[in-house]
Amino acid sequence: MSAIYRGMNQSKLDAQYDQRTLVPHAGEYMARWAERSASIIAAKGPETLRYGEGPNEIMLVFGDGPSAGAGAHLHLHGGAWRQLSAGQTAFVASGLLGAGVPVAVADFSLAPAAALGAIVEEVRRAFLCLAERFGSVGVSAHSSGCHLAGMLLDPAWQESAGVKGALRGLVLASGVYDLEPVRLSARNTYLSLSEEEAAALSPHLHLPKGPPPATLLWGDGELDEFQRQSRAFAAALRAAGGEARELVLPGLNHFDVYDSFAEPGSEVVAAVRALHSPTAAAG
Repeated sequence: MSAIYRGMNQSKLDAQYDQRTLVPHAGEYMARWAERSASIIAAKGPETLRYGEGPNEIMLVFGDGPSAGAGAHLHLHGGAWRQLSAGQTAFVASGLLGAGVPVAVADFSLAPAAALGAIVEEVRRAFLCLAERFGSVGVSAHSSGCHLAGMLLDPAWQESAGVKGALRGLVLASGVYDLEPVRLSARNTYLSLSEEEAAALSPHLHLPKGPPPATLLWGDGELDEFQRQSRAFAAALRAAGGEARELVLPGLNHFDVYDSFAEPGSEVVAAVRALHSPTAAAG
């Protein structure tokens, strides 16, 4: 088979964008996340906040009003754009609430029922809703959620939406930011991206000058392509004049990294807490 991307043939590229290549028991993690999420929802009784008219346009908001000048926090789940929900990933609030601000875990539509561009617009509406309510918003995400978070940086959208300066910063774990290899992989059987759409929806091609601070994290047990994508996006942010810190988490695979969002003492939560310190300004 001939090479189609960075020296990889089709089967190797497909494997690089299939987490079960390295973690065949991924379903066990997801089942545990759902159980933990049900427990924290029952214990905390989050507000259900609607941010749009679509059936999936809701957020679960944990916590009370923010500390002065600290804003609120938006979390975007992963799931390869076609799995998971706020109800299955709300467990992250048990760690993220340590930042001392309200935490909104967003729901949004999934592929293939919704086109990726439409999902991006939903996430942008969620961000706008929180920005209008709390003034500024920090954002964290995992896996494909990092792609959606990255699209909040698009300067053309920020300008048209009137939210320039409302994004405090990003904490992105194990993400994807360049959709061209995704388009060429088996994932495109449900994303159906054209070459033009992949470019229009790739965050690394749509960065503002002086982007807000970002921390990019990944485990050393991740697929090579996910590690490369994180390093490349951090470099692109720095080239645009931003502060982008890279943090490799030893001994963790893609799904272990997501577990760390629920651990108050983890490096992921420390990075989120830094976004919301009273002295941290929105970017």
